[in-house]
Amino acid sequence: MLVLEDYRIAYPDGPTLAYPDIHVARGELVGLFGPSGCGKTSLLESLFGTAFPGRVSYRCALLGGAPLPPPGPALYRRVSYCPQFSQAALNPKLTLRAHVRLVLRGNGLAESDADLPGLLARLRLDESLLSRRPGGLSGGQQQRMVLLLCALKKPELLVLDEPSSAIDLITLRDIVDFLDHLKSRAAVLMVAHSRPLLERAADRIVEL
Repeated sequence: MLVLEDYRIAYPDGPTLAYPDIHVARGELVGLFGPSGCGKTSLLESLFGTAFPGRVSYRCALLGGAPLPPPGPALYRRVSYCPQFSQAALNPKLTLRAHVRLVLRGNGLAESDADLPGLLARLRLDESLLSRRPGGLSGGQQQRMVLLLCALKKPELLVLDEPSSAIDLITLRDIVDFLDHLKSRAAVLMVAHSRPLLERAADRIVEL
């Protein structure tokens, strides 16, 4: 699904980061692991972020066998990108049900197509939470709700940057179980600072 070969990032007046080849197949969860500052988040931002300041070069960058589109509608129809602390992007004035409807409408999906009850159950989120605004949820519930929103659009590739940050162990277990279910219909690329998490969740780990 995702193929990156000889991928490099050059920052203005800064270092050049060179990455090992990365291949992520449908039905597979690949973890990216490395020390702080090695360029894990930089890699994801260069691929899927909207305002990356560096310059990118590569021998090959493919999504589903075709050239990887630049950040924009053509890319985001196929990819769900969940940056660090993405729960902060939830609109505090909207209920979670309104968030769900916006995601579905933006991707041309009906609520009946989304298996919303099934996703809620797998993330151990009660349906009553949809009537609340983000401030009425715990941090772990917000994190799981963001994952639900990412999954609703049925992406071909789900990209997660540190989904375990600032959550408790119970929530972490729920997230790992959910990702194991989700990869049956999508490819998953996940950055994590926790090697034990990746060893539990990932099919393969790429060292950066």
